[in-house]
Amino acid sequence: MFAPKKHLYAVPFQGDRAAAFDVAKTALLALGFEIKQLSETELHAEGPGMHSNQQPDLLGVSSLQLQISQSNITATALLGAAAKMKAFIYLFPPGLAIILMASFALSGMDVSWVHMLWVLPWFVLSPLMGKSFENKAIRAVERLVRGMAQTK
Repeated sequence: MFAPKKHLYAVPFQGDRAAAFDVAKTALLALGFEIKQLSETELHAEGPGMHSNQQPDLLGVSSLQLQISQSNITATALLGAAAKMKAFIYLFPPGLAIILMASFALSGMDVSWVHMLWVLPWFVLSPLMGKSFENKAIRAVERLVRGMAQTK
């Protein structure tokens, strides 16, 4: 359920490989990615992680491999940071509600199980928000690759 999703994307390319990789390096390094491997045809980078939904969408990618062949650019992205955010959204709000209710009950306060209804919206919101993290990261990778392909 919370396993990182792998995304593959390719676009046609007939341009300067070095210029295309410069576009990718500029974007990735500005976001804190670490370039692990760079050659004439391949770039492998690892992301710093994602800690908020207010951060750039590309940070949802934990590992990105870009390959340029004779006719296209291919990106293989592992959405590990998006998966961590998804797990947090699924587990934290209901967990917090349960812990607070247990604490109140143990301290002698009158707690009704009706208060568990506070958790019900998260059964709808969590899947929507989790999917949103993944979709935004996927679109960011696709935008990066299309930007690389526009170099001449």
